[in-house]
Amino acid sequence: MIAEPTVSTDGSFQPVKPAERIATLDILRGFAVFGILVVNTFYFFHPWSAPQITPEATGADRAAHFLINLLFLSKFYTLFSFLFGLGLFIQMERAEAKGVRFVPYYLRRLLILALLGFAHGVLLWIGDILLMYAVTGLVLLFLFRKRSPRTLLVWAIILIALPVLFMGLSIGALELARLAPDNAAVMAEIESQFAAAARQLEADTAQDYAIYGSGTFATITAERLNDFLELLITIGWFIVPSVLAMFLLGVRAGKRGWFDVASEQHKTFPRLLWWALPLGLVMNGYIALTGFEQNRLGAEVLTWQTFLQVAALNIGSVLLSQSYVALLTRFSGTATGERLLAPLAAVGRMALTNYLTHSLVMTTLAYGYGFGLFGQVGLAAGLGLAIVLYALQIPLSNWWMARYRFGPVEWLWRTLTHGRAQPMVARAETAQFS
Repeated sequence: MIAEPTVSTDGSFQPVKPAERIATLDILRGFAVFGILVVNTFYFFHPWSAPQITPEATGADRAAHFLINLLFLSKFYTLFSFLFGLGLFIQMERAEAKGVRFVPYYLRRLLILALLGFAHGVLLWIGDILLMYAVTGLVLLFLFRKRSPRTLLVWAIILIALPVLFMGLSIGALELARLAPDNAAVMAEIESQFAAAARQLEADTAQDYAIYGSGTFATITAERLNDFLELLITIGWFIVPSVLAMFLLGVRAGKRGWFDVASEQHKTFPRLLWWALPLGLVMNGYIALTGFEQNRLGAEVLTWQTFLQVAALNIGSVLLSQSYVALLTRFSGTATGERLLAPLAAVGRMALTNYLTHSLVMTTLAYGYGFGLFGQVGLAAGLGLAIVLYALQIPLSNWWMARYRFGPVEWLWRTLTHGRAQPMVARAETAQFS
């Protein structure tokens, strides 16, 4: 998510100089910031368990739901994860070239990221991804960072398939229960358990609307802590395998030289656009056309259509996010693309700051200790808010990065990782990004 440090001659990690940066990666990070914001905005204003589309939803909300499912849902945390894995590879490669111990440094980096993520989830918004990145990063660091590109690809495919397999087994088990002798009693018990869970979820959702919409900072924080921990357990089984898979694909891309070997770019990116882009669009088109809804609960959800939706989402999102990488990389290499996309690089250089700013701004608008709009912003209005906020972040990020070496939170992350204050003000020769 953040720029990769380099290594000085004395063996310590130092911030990357502008001439050493890979500008395309900054642009990709900046692009990913927007996609993350679009998907998250509904949940800034509603409980995580709330349905996005209700019978009284407007046409604009339904159109926004279709667009988000088609182009955004699950495509951008996967893109962020890919860049995270690629960043680890670049840092590791630079450390090994200098003969510097990489693991202790990266462990400190992950620890600080975990602390930032926990604080974010408890004090701002429960949908934090940083803590999950930090924990999953440990697996990447110790088990996969030195694996071959082929091994990384095989494990990525296995991890992407795991949630799909789990869903298929769950549906299959339910179907077997229907066929079992005396299945009426068995199914009655299963449906009773699902109904009880659904009633509890409905009660929790109503409680969240009341507390987040009108509570004080103290009462909201207490509820947020409980919801954050519950959410980590609830969605972790689905998100963690996908995050780790994209970490592995990012490391693989680094090992294959996607961004520093011209021949690899000419071979890989057209190939992705030839098959991954159309297949990804078809799979995500199915998700959009069938009105896929997250966070549903009940025996009626465990159907083979849901299985197809989960499979299409889990696989199609990876294909489409990789297609975004290919599209933006190739377009940024043209004169027009360089001119249009260059402003996104500053957004990407301070991606962590911008990501946390989303939570600060949106929860201030939503929660009771702010403007109290919780429950009052639908998908279409939320999409509009996301566009406005991101449009403001582009010039603000460029203004900031023209004057400072890091975003504010990036500076804090580096300072805590190194144990000493990092120089913040940009020198004249480092004010411009490459």
